[in-house]
Amino acid sequence: MSRFLLPAIALLFGVTCQLVPQNEKSPSEAGESLRLWAMARTFPDGQFHTEKYAAAMAQMRVEKSLAAASRGSDWEAIGPKNIGGRTLCLAIHPVDTNILYAGSASGGLWKTTTAGRGAQAWTRVETGFPVLGVSAVAIDPQNPQVLYIGTGEVYNVEFSMPNVAFRTTRGTYGIGILKSTDGGLTWAASLDWAYGDLRGVQDIKINPRRPATVYAATTEGLLRSYDAGASWQTVHHRKMAVDIEINPADTSIVFVTHGSLDDEVVSGIFRSTNGGNSFQLLSNGIATAYSGKALLGICPGQPNTMYASVGNAFNQEGLYKTTTGGNSWTKVSTQDVCTYQGWYSHDVSVHPTNPDIFVWVGIDSWKSVNSGATVSKKTFWYAWFFGQVPVGGPEGPPNYVHADIHRVYWPENDPNKVYCVTDGGIFVSYNGGESWEGRNGGYQSQQFYANIGNSGTNPAFCIGGMQDNSTAIWSGDDAWTRVLGGDGQCAAMDPFDDQVLYGSSQYLNLSKSVDGGASFYSIESAEMNAESPVFNGPFELAPSDPQILYAGAQSLFRSDDAGENWYNATNGPLANGDPILTIAIDPKNPDRVFCSTVPFATSTARVFKFDAATGVATPVTGLPDRFCMDIVFDPVNPETVYAVFAGFNAGHVWKTTDGGISWANIDNGLPDIPTNSLLVDPLYPAHVYVGNDLGVWLSRDAGASWAFFSASAPSAMLAMHLSAAPGRKLRVATHGLGVWQAPMAEAVGVQENGFTPLSFQVTPNPASGVLALRFELPVNSRLGWRVIDSQGRTVAETPAQYFAAGTQVEQIACAHWPSGVYGVLLEGKSTTGRQAFRGSRLAVKK
Repeated sequence: MSRFLLPAIALLFGVTCQLVPQNEKSPSEAGESLRLWAMARTFPDGQFHTEKYAAAMAQMRVEKSLAAASRGSDWEAIGPKNIGGRTLCLAIHPVDTNILYAGSASGGLWKTTTAGRGAQAWTRVETGFPVLGVSAVAIDPQNPQVLYIGTGEVYNVEFSMPNVAFRTTRGTYGIGILKSTDGGLTWAASLDWAYGDLRGVQDIKINPRRPATVYAATTEGLLRSYDAGASWQTVHHRKMAVDIEINPADTSIVFVTHGSLDDEVVSGIFRSTNGGNSFQLLSNGIATAYSGKALLGICPGQPNTMYASVGNAFNQEGLYKTTTGGNSWTKVSTQDVCTYQGWYSHDVSVHPTNPDIFVWVGIDSWKSVNSGATVSKKTFWYAWFFGQVPVGGPEGPPNYVHADIHRVYWPENDPNKVYCVTDGGIFVSYNGGESWEGRNGGYQSQQFYANIGNSGTNPAFCIGGMQDNSTAIWSGDDAWTRVLGGDGQCAAMDPFDDQVLYGSSQYLNLSKSVDGGASFYSIESAEMNAESPVFNGPFELAPSDPQILYAGAQSLFRSDDAGENWYNATNGPLANGDPILTIAIDPKNPDRVFCSTVPFATSTARVFKFDAATGVATPVTGLPDRFCMDIVFDPVNPETVYAVFAGFNAGHVWKTTDGGISWANIDNGLPDIPTNSLLVDPLYPAHVYVGNDLGVWLSRDAGASWAFFSASAPSAMLAMHLSAAPGRKLRVATHGLGVWQAPMAEAVGVQENGFTPLSFQVTPNPASGVLALRFELPVNSRLGWRVIDSQGRTVAETPAQYFAAGTQVEQIACAHWPSGVYGVLLEGKSTTGRQAFRGSRLAVKK
């Protein structure tokens, strides 16, 4: 199944044999994780087509209004709710500091009214837009009902070709800035980048004296709005603006920092004394060039005093202080707080009234009470608790904050309280940064990878790996149990024996448990470790014999004794040094394997068919040159195989019925956005599910047509891995929203929600003058139709009329409709009243 790596930072705790992490942190793998996420979405042309997400979201809005496409309230979040996900920013209500908005890395916007305290403290804020990463949130200090959010997580924009090393730091790309005027209930585009490319917003600041003036630090430079976000102008034309500070005593003084991984040309700290009309590079005593980024902290009570945390790419450049509003600076500390990721996560925040006191964060949290003459380490990332911590309860001792702290906040009206956001969620201190508590109850924002492993018999038992948050086991509770350190990656479970579990951390570090997850031991292969796998190294259990495992590095490795011993099945690298991304094993013949590779050594993404009996690997032709994220055999007829692809403009779901000799694209109306996973229903093989960057889609006819299946789940749900769990549950591991599940669809002709699904075709599609609905009725019926637009409004309808059993065609005039995507709903009852029918399809008006 698909396995892959998405945006996030990697805590390298290493694979452990017990339920404790190693007390040593290796260099961050954030760059590698982000690089591969970006490559999959931009290969081969180096372009990220944001407009495709906007079009997909419009299509999804139509389908959300079609009752047949929705599972009602059947979608269920199964956690983890005791482990925070990667978080980029926070906004604190100006009056009530218990009201917080958190921007997650790929799970959108979240809100709490309890300062994160409690088992269900956080709720996700739906925006109606395809929002994944939220890297900036700002609240109007004079009217807290007004909010702005900036989207996208970008650390470098200078190079756009996917094989350039600088692309290691791409995260999620943004659609611009959204604004709400009703406390987050509804949102509108303020800075509309829905049709832009490779952009992100890293900070937003509102002028406290004139809130209609708003500044945004973006990949395009520093932007300013004088009309509360109605329009924007670039006022500092320098790429990669990162951080903004406004002098609260004189708001015409504005500071902005710029920085980009390994690119000192764009770096620097700048000041404007005229509200952003012009800027000057600050240079008296402070670094004017650096290879990472710089973050600022200003003392609100004495705003001429500021600190600047300056980071090089892989070490701390220094901490600087000014008492002259930036005229001159002094380096006050060389403590390596951000260490090897000065391009990624560090910050400094100053006590509201005492400029000698600050909290300085990077990998861990530090504090000084004497202007940096000495700094004391207050937290240790490796102190976190393993095992099962309670939802909303302590995640570690008072000296624990999760590693990789992106931002730290010191509320002006609550000087004892300090918040920070990390790769493990939100933390708070009630004593000025001396001790800390986790605030992640219900904050289901984890970035899971493929695969997760499900029990073959127990519907409440699975194992999965999370970016920067280890591997964890679900046993039916909201609280999951951490069992392996590091970046949790591909996982699996013996379908016949719940005592046998497999987990892994970055780069194919494999572990196995034979006691239901109570303990793990390494099953690594020395030869395997000598090769270079992808970040989320893939492995699979053979469906017909779980003693047989395959694992992919640059070669394909096989074990015939449940991972205890391995041998090189391909007798060397499969694809001229390109690593393997995904593996699929024939459900009936464990010697027959498909796998895909990514273009690290070569320039082409490929799929191979491998025969273990002969040792021969054959390149598959007829598929697009894109990252193949998942390959799946039909469980009944293994000659039918599906493959799904990331990227754009090449088709995302492909099918062969002759064992891979020829392939056909079966997108058939699916949105043109990166697609990550596919599942064939083992009971009804004609039912095929696909998961893409925005949700889950279902075909009831083996790919001939598709309907949006996750309409009642969170929007913009990045579905990384689809699996079938006992009890006929579709389980979705998301990269940003934890794990969700829903009942799988029943067979055509079986009632769901009181209706028998009615399949029909819409031709032509796209149409210009007339739409024809062609459908087959099993009995005489009375049916009516209704057409809705992307806003859910009815644009045409007809009351129920009589149709005889058999094939029927109904025509709808559409020449007067505006161009766009529409939903056609056909429903009614049999003339006897014993059956109710409902079906829906999308139609495109040219």
